[in-house]
Amino acid sequence: MKRSVAILSSAVLVVALMTGCGKAEENAQSNQPPANQTDGQNGNQAADANDPLTQFPKLTLPFTVDPKAVVVEYQGGTVTGQEYEEFLRVINFMNPQQGGMIEIADNDALKAFAREYTATKILASRADAAIQKESKDMAEKTFEKIKGQYMGFLGKDEAKFTKLIEGQGVTKEKVINQMALINDSINVLKKDINDAKLKPIYDSMDKASRTTASVRHILISTEKRTPEEALKLANDLEARLKKGEDFAKLAKEFTDDPGSKETGGLYENADVTQWVPEFKEASLAQKVGEVGPPVKTDYGYHIIKVENRKEKTFDEMKDQLRASALEKGYDEFGKTELDKLITKYNVPEAKHPAAK
Repeated sequence: MKRSVAILSSAVLVVALMTGCGKAEENAQSNQPPANQTDGQNGNQAADANDPLTQFPKLTLPFTVDPKAVVVEYQGGTVTGQEYEEFLRVINFMNPQQGGMIEIADNDALKAFAREYTATKILASRADAAIQKESKDMAEKTFEKIKGQYMGFLGKDEAKFTKLIEGQGVTKEKVINQMALINDSINVLKKDINDAKLKPIYDSMDKASRTTASVRHILISTEKRTPEEALKLANDLEARLKKGEDFAKLAKEFTDDPGSKETGGLYENADVTQWVPEFKEASLAQKVGEVGPPVKTDYGYHIIKVENRKEKTFDEMKDQLRASALEKGYDEFGKTELDKLITKYNVPEAKHPAAK
C-alpha cells in the first residue's frame, strides 16, 4: 500500500526527532535550516531574510473545507474538516518537508492523507487506558524535543517560538493531541509484537541478512573504458595494495565511486544485503584484512578489502525486526480491515490539477 504520510512514517519521524534533537544547535550554527516547502509560494520573498521565522511560514493548504464538514465516514465515526486540517498542519509543524507534499497534493494524494488519518483514528480507538497514558506521555516529551530543535534555529528565543507556533496555525495542545493519537495507533499495533514472535523471524533469516561489514573498495568503472582496460588497472592496483600501499590514498586517487571517494573507499558497518550480489558475496567470503582479487559487477571492477565483519545478535536486531513487523501489521490492517470500515469519502477537491 502506497503511503504519503502514513501512521508509520509519522512514528518514525517522532523517533528520529527524539534521537536527533542534539543536532539542532549544530545546524543553527551552520545556517542550514530545514527545507522550506513554501519558497516562492506564499509571497514571503520580501520578508526579512535574516528573520528565522520566515523559514517556517504557515502551510498553504491546496483546498478549502468547512470545519464541520464530514470528510470521511467510517463505521463508528467520522473525520471532520477541522480534524483533517488540524492533522495536516501538525504534520507540517513536525516535519516541514512533509508539508511540501501537502501543499502540492492532488485529489488522489488528498484522499490518501484522509485515508491514513482515518486509519490512525480507528486504530487509536482500540487503545486501552494504559496505552493512552503511555502515548500521551511520549507525545509531551516529543513536543519538548521538537521545540528544542526549533529553538536551536530561533536563537533560543521563547517569544519567537510562540510566534512560530501561532503562525503555523497550531497550538501545543493540538500538536500533543495529534501525536498522542498517532502513538496510540502505533502502540495498538505494537502491543502483540514481542520477543516470542520476533525470535523465530530472526532464526529464519539467512546469514547475509544478519551481517554487517566495514568494507573498503576501489571501483574501476567500465563506463568510460573497455572491460579489458578496467581489469588491467584493477589488477595493477591490487598488486600495489598487496605490496603495502595505502588503500585509502589509492581509493581517493582512483575510485570511480563518488559515494566513498572522500572516505578512502570505506563503507562502514553497512548491511551487506544492500550491495549488488557479487559485491555482497565478496564482503561475506573474503578473509578480513586481506585485499581480494578484482570483483566484476555491472559497474565495473572492484578491489575489495573487508576491514571487519559481524553477525548481529537477536538483541541487536530487535528494533529493526519490530519496525518491519509493525509495517507488516499496518499493511495487513489496510488490506483486510480499513477499506471495509470506510463507508464514504467527501474529500475536498484540490485547487490545482493532477500532474500529467
